Amino acid sequence: MGTFSNSPAPRLGFFGGTFDPPHNGHLEIARAAIQKAKLDKLLFCPAYQAPLRTEPSFFSALDRLAMVQAICQNCSKMECYDAEVKHGITRYSYETIEEVKSNFPGYDLFLILGDDQFSRLAEWKKVELLAKSVHFLVFARQNRHQNKPDMQHLDYSFMDNALINLSSTDIRKHLHHNHLPESSIPPEVTSYIRNHNLIPLQ
Repeated sequence: MGTFSNSPAPRLGFFGGTFDPPHNGHLEIARAAIQKAKLDKLLFCPAYQAPLRTEPSFFSALDRLAMVQAICQNCSKMECYDAEVKHGITRYSYETIEEVKSNFPGYDLFLILGDDQFSRLAEWKKVELLAKSVHFLVFARQNRHQNKPDMQHLDYSFMDNALINLSSTDIRKHLHHNHLPESSIPPEVTSYIRNHNLIPLQ
C-alpha cells in the first residue's frame, strides 16, 4: 500500500462515474476524500457511458452533467469536469486522466473509486498507464475491503470511510415507479428533476 507523499504540489481528486443520479452517498465520499487526502480540488466527472456498464442510463448525459454542476456550486473545492459528456463517446479512465494532466499541470492526482471497482482494476483498459499517473483512493462499499488487484506498482490508500447504505441502482428503482426519494439525493438534484419534469411525479 502506498502512502501520501510529502510533495508540495497541489492535490487534485478525480471522481468519475455515471452519477445516474448523483446522490448523498457520492457527496459523502467526495467530502471524505477531500478531508482524508487533503485535496485542494476535486473533480466530479460524469461519464457519457461507463465502459463496464451495460444498461442504458436512466437520465441523459446532459441531465446528469447539469445535476453534478448544480451540487458542485455549493462547495468551493468541488468542480464539475464535463469533458467526457462533451466528447459524446465512451472514454476510458486513462484517456480522461491524460487530459486532466494536461489541463491541471503540476497537480498530484488522486483517483477515487469503490473497492468493488478496485478489485477489478486489472480489467481496466491500459490500467498500467493509469497507475503511473494517480494515487488510488479506495472507499469501502461493504463491511470489509475486497481483494487487492493482482498488479504491481500500485499507489493506493483505503479511505476507511463510514459505510453508506445508498446506491444509484436502488434510487433508479424508485424513479422507475415515478417516486422521487428526496432523502437520498441532494436538494439541488431534486429541484433539477422537478423543474425539468424528468419523471411524472405522482
